[in-house]
Amino acid sequence: MADIHETALVADGAQIHESARIGPYCIVGPHAKIHENVSLHSFVVVEGDTEIHAGCELYPSVTVGMKPQILGVKDDVYRCIIGAGTVLREHVTVHGATPGTGDATRLGENCFLMINSHIGHDAKLGNKCVLAPNSMVGGHAHLGDQVWMGGGAAIHQNSWVGDHAFIAAGCMLTGDVIPYAVAEGTESRLATLNATGLTRRGFSRADLKSIRQVYHHLFLGDEGTFKERLSNVREKFAGEESALKIVDFVEHPRSGRKLCTA
Repeated sequence: MADIHETALVADGAQIHESARIGPYCIVGPHAKIHENVSLHSFVVVEGDTEIHAGCELYPSVTVGMKPQILGVKDDVYRCIIGAGTVLREHVTVHGATPGTGDATRLGENCFLMINSHIGHDAKLGNKCVLAPNSMVGGHAHLGDQVWMGGGAAIHQNSWVGDHAFIAAGCMLTGDVIPYAVAEGTESRLATLNATGLTRRGFSRADLKSIRQVYHHLFLGDEGTFKERLSNVREKFAGEESALKIVDFVEHPRSGRKLCTA
């Protein structure tokens, strides 16, 4: 039997694992699925077709799966998926996806969202993303694995951010960011590579060297057009998976927004 506080309101139909804990004054809707060892501290609201996977921890006043902030959207059941081991600190909001799309707002495994972070409808976060307080991710934005955001940073809807990128505090991101890069500024641009983060994550010195060479040749080089430099890099670094992740990201844009440059 799940540990459900006497003041919590759990609707009929909610699926709650016997090892889960539902704290004081929490509200759990009828379509929620809460897996093993999930902890809702207090005043947490879980609405919509929301699935919270094993080991997640939701702190006071978190809301998940609520109606998306879309003008004219009709009442429906909104999908949201929270990956295993993810922690949502106080006042985090994760909105459900646009109704009728068959998709969900998705957070990957072992993410850590600090206080007042907001995830808009249909957004996708990879694994091990870290968002500092007051970070904002717009609707339909995509963040790769281990993307970190500094305090007060904001990502425009539909933007794509590659794996291991760092979005600096206060950055107003309006374009796509290649993997491994640092974006900063109110008119977002590439500042450098996220070398500190990559080192902490175990990237080899050889990987870092090739990534740095690709970055410098593509964005800081002055030989030929950008398209020509892109072709040269693909040929020169054939077989080097980490370096070619940048090339693949540039060659196959998915958001339709501009690419952040240095």
